[in-house]
This record gives sequence, C-alpha cells and structure tokens, in this order.
Amino acid sequence: MKKISQSPNKIKKVLNALEGQLCGGTSLLIVMHDNPDPDAIASGLALKTLAESYFGVQATLAHGGLLGRAENRTMASLLNIELTDIKHIDFQHYDRIALVDTFPGRGNVSLPEHIHIHIVFDHHASTNGAEADLVVYNSKVGATATLLCELLIEAQVDLKVDLATAIAYAIRSETQELRREANKRDVQAYLMVYPQSSFTKIGAIAHPILSDVYFRELAVALSRACRFRHLMYVPLGYVESPEIIAEMADFFLRRERISWALAVGNYQTSMYLSLRTNKKDGRAFRVIQKIVQNTINAGGHDQFAGGRIDPEDASAENMMLLEEQIRDRFAVILGIKKANWRPLLENF
Repeated sequence: MKKISQSPNKIKKVLNALEGQLCGGTSLLIVMHDNPDPDAIASGLALKTLAESYFGVQATLAHGGLLGRAENRTMASLLNIELTDIKHIDFQHYDRIALVDTFPGRGNVSLPEHIHIHIVFDHHASTNGAEADLVVYNSKVGATATLLCELLIEAQVDLKVDLATAIAYAIRSETQELRREANKRDVQAYLMVYPQSSFTKIGAIAHPILSDVYFRELAVALSRACRFRHLMYVPLGYVESPEIIAEMADFFLRRERISWALAVGNYQTSMYLSLRTNKKDGRAFRVIQKIVQNTINAGGHDQFAGGRIDPEDASAENMMLLEEQIRDRFAVILGIKKANWRPLLENF
C-alpha cells in the first residue's frame, strides 16, 4: 500500500502514482460513500474525467444508499452526472476500483468485503487502516474535490462547464461558503473553477424545489428539538432518507447561543447521527465515535461528523429508548453529567 498526503509539491507524484495504478486497466469503477453528498459526487466526476481524458480509462460512478436530498438530486440532474446504484453493478466488469470521499473499513460504503481497492481519495481526519494499493489524502483541505481539482489543473485537463460547476459547488457546500474548515488551497481551487462554472446552475442547486416530505420532516424536527445550555438535540424519528438528518444538524446549529447540534433519525433498521459544532477545534469526529461507541461506523472532521448504530432490536420502543440514551451520552461526553433538556419551542 502506498499512502500520499497530497500537498502542492506532491501533485505530480500523485499523478504518477495514479498512472501506475491505472496503467493496463480498461475499466474503472468509482464508488462514493452511501447517500453521496456534493463533495462525493463532484470528486467522483473529477476522478472519472481524469481517468478518461488523461489516462484513457473508461469509468463508471456508483453509490449505495439513496440520493434523497433535493440539493443532491438537482446537482446530478442539472449537471448531467450519471450515477449507478451499486446494487446494479457487476464487479467482474471492472479491473480497477476506486473510492472517493471515504475509505475501506468505514461503515458508510456499500462494497462486498472481498473487493480489492486500487485507489482511495479522501480528506477525512483519519485513513488509518485503509487497505488499498494507493491512498491519497489530506485532512487539512476542506473538501476531497479540492484534491481532485488540483490534479485536473496539473494534468491540464479541460474543465467543462458542468465539471467546473460540480467542483465549485462541492467546495462551497462542504466548507459552508468557505467558512468551515476551508484553507488556502480550497479557496484557490474554488477561484480556479468558479469563473468557468454556470452561476445559474449553482443557484438552482443551492435552492432546489422542495417536496412536501421535506416540510413534514422539518415540522417534526421543530416539534421534537430540545436544548440545554449550548447543546441542541434533534430526534427525528423515522425518516424517508438519511440525508435529511445532516441537513437538520446544519440548520439547528444556526440557533443563537448553540455551539453543538446533534440530529438523529431512524432509517430502515439503523439509527443515523449527524453532529455539528461551530468550534474550530471541536474534534467532532472523536465525539461522534464516543457517542456511537464505534470507530468503524462513525467519523468525520473537527466541525462536522456522522455515524450509524445498528441495534439488534430495531423495534419502535427500543429506538425511542436509544434516542434517549444518545441524548444523555451526548451531554456527558461534552462535560454535562445531568442535562435538563427543554423543548426548543416551549414558549410558542
């Protein structure tokens, strides 16, 4: 296994290492994490473009889970990004496999255990234990799309409008307008692609048409959200797509005097968690691992993280009990032994 922390002076080294992996290959399967977000989608598209235009290897984009969030569906549709449900993939048709915005061993990627991984691109806090021939990472950048953008520019690949739009939106979304865990390289990549992107499409992706389901789940979130001091807890119950959970965590963190927001929701037989903080050194990925009590099904960054719990008993009664346990564990881990939780809207 070869691991490269992609810094500006190692971009050519990464390209050479990619050539070593793709040389002799004819078909590349690029797998994003389940329920892919804009960073995963754009990173996948960027790697596909690099593989096809620079290395001459045809590539397919695949993912597990759903494309449930309106923003993500709109992005894929408007930018003509073809995504394949991994359930329809015949792995025997591909002689090279890559992961983007995740890494082997994480609980958020739908891959059979026997599949050999050739290439990994990720920017998460830890890639320890990632088993692949080539792992390219850098946790100091705010988006995986930034790493792929640097490679495209170095390789002098033509950035067509839809690709430039995807990368620009991914960096903007992942770093929340370049204010969350973004560094100079994210800004530079964004400024390189933004002038070549479609401003109209960026606006449409950022402000998509929303379904009745979204407003129903928002109403549930508002009615069930509770707070104590600087903590916000949002139990959503059963949701139609896990992506709404992260969206609600982002939303409720914006409430005044809140510095930590945890949203949880049940999808199928699992409970999904999304944690957000406005503390730059919050190490949210460590907090979520302690809450989930598992390092495989939880991870992320300093200011945002996610996880999943797969209880043996997924009955409605047990899920409600688990919600309460997570709420109390959340407070204890952040230094509050006994929190007096109060409804967010108790005075309305």
